[in-house]
Amino acid sequence: MSVDKRASDPDAGSTRRTFIRDAAMAGGTIVGVPALLAACGSSSSSTSSTSTTPVGTPKRGGALRVGISAGGATDTLDAQHTPSTIDIARATQLYDKLFQRDPAGNIEPMLALESSLNSAGDVLTVKLRPNVKFHDGKPFTSEDVVYSFKRILNPNTGADIAAQLSLVLAPSGVHAIDPMTVQFHFKTPYNNFEDIAGRTSSSIVPVGFNPKNPIGTGPFKYQSFTPGTQSTFVRNPNYWQPGRPYLDSIVTTDVADESTQVDGLLSAQFDVINALSASSVAALSGTAVRVVENKSGTWVPFTQDCDLRPFSDVRVRQAMRLIVDRPQMLEQVFDGYGSVANDMFSPYDPGYPTDVPQREQDIPQAKSLLKAAGYPDLQVSLLTAPVSGGEVSMAEVFATQAKAAGVQVSLQLYTVGDFYAKYYQKVPFAMDYGTNQLYLPNAGQLMIGNTSFFNACHFNDPEYNSLYYSAIATTDSARRGDLIGQMARIDHERGAYIVPVFSPVIEAYAGNVGGIRKSVTGVSPGNADFKNFWIA
Repeated sequence: MSVDKRASDPDAGSTRRTFIRDAAMAGGTIVGVPALLAACGSSSSSTSSTSTTPVGTPKRGGALRVGISAGGATDTLDAQHTPSTIDIARATQLYDKLFQRDPAGNIEPMLALESSLNSAGDVLTVKLRPNVKFHDGKPFTSEDVVYSFKRILNPNTGADIAAQLSLVLAPSGVHAIDPMTVQFHFKTPYNNFEDIAGRTSSSIVPVGFNPKNPIGTGPFKYQSFTPGTQSTFVRNPNYWQPGRPYLDSIVTTDVADESTQVDGLLSAQFDVINALSASSVAALSGTAVRVVENKSGTWVPFTQDCDLRPFSDVRVRQAMRLIVDRPQMLEQVFDGYGSVANDMFSPYDPGYPTDVPQREQDIPQAKSLLKAAGYPDLQVSLLTAPVSGGEVSMAEVFATQAKAAGVQVSLQLYTVGDFYAKYYQKVPFAMDYGTNQLYLPNAGQLMIGNTSFFNACHFNDPEYNSLYYSAIATTDSARRGDLIGQMARIDHERGAYIVPVFSPVIEAYAGNVGGIRKSVTGVSPGNADFKNFWIA
């Protein structure tokens, strides 16, 4: 087994035009030299740049078999409604976006060639890539971009960015200037559009798009799909990026749990698996597979619903945060991979407040807060599912740690499909999963009252909201950083997410899979960059 467990370097060239982890880390080269599993408890720094795995010259042909967790009966191929990790992986195969996130987290043009924001910050002009065709041969034009964003803004589509985007962009604000130019006229100055346009749910579709006949401009074309089971996509021979993709086809299979993923890889049922915990690294030790750990700041928070008792009381929310022994959780669940967190997300955003004291376990203070709130013998149910590597184990560790504060935590484990279909955002205490993003995109999705699609905590703080709207409107980067710092401090003081650790993104690949690049984005496997994967 090859294990690559190395920290990435700061991206010295990043600007505000980056998407996830601006000023975060550039990925390290994945090596093919075997490493001892005993070395997994500590990281060594690396100065190498992101590159493909050194397993030979890229070859054409073959079918890549991918086993991904977090799927279920609600799986979709709708380009603009991608709630789960497996939906994101499939959508990336079929569709392109105006912009994309590279493995280092920087935003870069994709179907866009370039973009420019006017001096007032309220009009963005986007020049489009010429000579791009959809899977049915139709040329890609500005009319498709206009249609796509009007569809995103339609509440019936279910796009996770719709409510957030509608605050600054009306459907009438998207204009085709000529066949290869689009303008976005914002209601107020807005500095976050390229971030949003780089998300999977901003994928571009043709005019008249029908999700039952999913046509995009992506590197692969639809062949078959059974929600909760499997999809098969085949190579797009007319893809706009020369020489890509290498593969003939990709078969993506929903896998119920991590052990089944590991068994499937070892039995050659799968070529790629994702969302692994440290226990799987141990299970793969001594085999011929390659294990890759991505340093990303991905987070698996515990969600406390501010609308429901007992978590409507900030004292209870703070007590639950004080229960966690973060270093112990990191060691027990991830064997030292990842890093300790401080109940705030986006730690590599330039505005992240590094001077906030690290929250540590304080059982006496947790007991005192619970008693003052009227819950000296608190009993709660914690709902979770194997959405991300280590998620269930984190729940188990939390339940054990809570006993010291006299809190009884009853674990309720569900399949991923049942959890998202029946319980997500509907119960007092549960878990969630977040990839690597800058602070404002995260806040827009998670923290702004009823406009945030993934606000599982139902957090709605007027001061926080006001700071957010000011932050997305300013074009002054220093001012924006100051506002972000204020927002993060509010979250730390009275927020509802318990963020104990930034978990690693661990993946495993058959030894003959090439084109793998380390990624800080948290999109797994391999930043879903399947157009660059190949089989030796």
